[in-house]
Amino acid sequence: MTQTWKLLSRGAAVGLLAATAALVPAGGPAAGRAAAPERNASVLDLIPADTRAAMLAQAPLVDAATGLKATVDRGGARGFAGLGLVDDHVTLWWKGALPADVRAAVATARRIAPVEVVAARYSRVELSAAATRLAPVTDRHDAVHRVRLRADGSGVEVAVEPGIAVPALPATGVPTAVVRTEELAPRSREDDAAPWSGGARIWAGAGCTSGFGVRDAGSTDTYVLSAGHCGDLGAQWTDGAGEPIGVQTHRNADHDTMLITTASPGGHLYVGGSHDNVRARVVGWTEVFPGQLLCQSGATSAWTIGRPVCNLRVEFHYDDREDLVEATQLDGEDSARGGDSGGPVYAVNADGTVLAAGTTTRSAGPGFGFQDFATARDDYGDIVPVTGVDTSTCRVSYVVTESWATGFAAAVTVYNDGPTRAGWNLGWTFGAGQVVQGHWGGTFTQSGSSVQVSNEAWNATLPAGGSVSFGFTADGPATAPTAFQLDGETCS
Repeated sequence: MTQTWKLLSRGAAVGLLAATAALVPAGGPAAGRAAAPERNASVLDLIPADTRAAMLAQAPLVDAATGLKATVDRGGARGFAGLGLVDDHVTLWWKGALPADVRAAVATARRIAPVEVVAARYSRVELSAAATRLAPVTDRHDAVHRVRLRADGSGVEVAVEPGIAVPALPATGVPTAVVRTEELAPRSREDDAAPWSGGARIWAGAGCTSGFGVRDAGSTDTYVLSAGHCGDLGAQWTDGAGEPIGVQTHRNADHDTMLITTASPGGHLYVGGSHDNVRARVVGWTEVFPGQLLCQSGATSAWTIGRPVCNLRVEFHYDDREDLVEATQLDGEDSARGGDSGGPVYAVNADGTVLAAGTTTRSAGPGFGFQDFATARDDYGDIVPVTGVDTSTCRVSYVVTESWATGFAAAVTVYNDGPTRAGWNLGWTFGAGQVVQGHWGGTFTQSGSSVQVSNEAWNATLPAGGSVSFGFTADGPATAPTAFQLDGETCS
């Protein structure tokens, strides 16, 4: 899918929170479902305008942060403390001098969106070591929910149940704060049919929600992704009306993920109420960062409010055995309900399509806990979402970063869900006489309205699940091309 964005200034600060997960026993969700939206509604129609604008404005920030994260991951721990979306820019917290590869990555990211580098007092490695020193106490104390690493590198937090005495904590060598918060509890549509869409009610003795149809990029294996706490290996899963979906063949209990094998995974999500057919097409997946705004479409929330729960701001990733992500529903709504477990967590695109971000695990009031899609990929190999309508293995984000009377500047990020590419070429056709003038990050050729961009020597490798960014200035209107081809394959 082609995304065209104008960078807006919106609030999305990095903070802290609490959350829970939910199962629904046989008997179904509580009564009181909301009125169904109109049949031709899009997910965009179901999200409040200010929330929708804030989410869409983050597209270039996510592109920039994704490139930075890839460089940090390749280089090892070093001085990295955290990475997040803060207001209208990306913030990288780092202890000490930036290595050469990170400096280069920051320079590239700044061509896509504003990037601020902030000195951190402690690195992520130092904070993780402090959390390890706390573990002998926190792991055996029922009132302690979690040890959190602050993304800004300022210290760690110990989340403790309200009203319970705080255990004596050992010295950690870094500032250690106690935060009182309710523990996130696990959360577990009504009659789907193959191909199985995300957001539907699924059953195996108890009710949960389907997350995403996924496929193994290296084989022909296909599955439905959901929450691991919903069922056990070998369980037979059905839809809400009892039609068989498949058998649970994979489970990671720590990460709360599971796979149900099926020959018919779908590439859409239910995003409206329980008994309407409002769906959104999945076109790929996204990394998630503190400050990012997401939605979730659990089956019980659909029954209760007739729309997705959005304005879920990512707060931080757990750095423990579970590796979950916490978020906060910024309007004070319940972030999830019993039976939402396993349901899709996603980012919304300007055309109403969505990107897989994870699956629901827990909630507590506005607190929300989910497993990100990147961790599910770590669990089960090179899985990628099944995409609606097409079977492309690439996605292009086209960001207009600046425009003026006679021209514009754009940044392009190519996401690869196919095999690693040793060299790449992206092509498109302009529709309004645009002419490329300057460029960075690729070798450009233009013949008439047709543009081809190939790799430079330094960015020739495009790994499976990875991305590459480049950009240009051009004369002409800032309208986006309608299609892109990566090595001859049309991208979504």
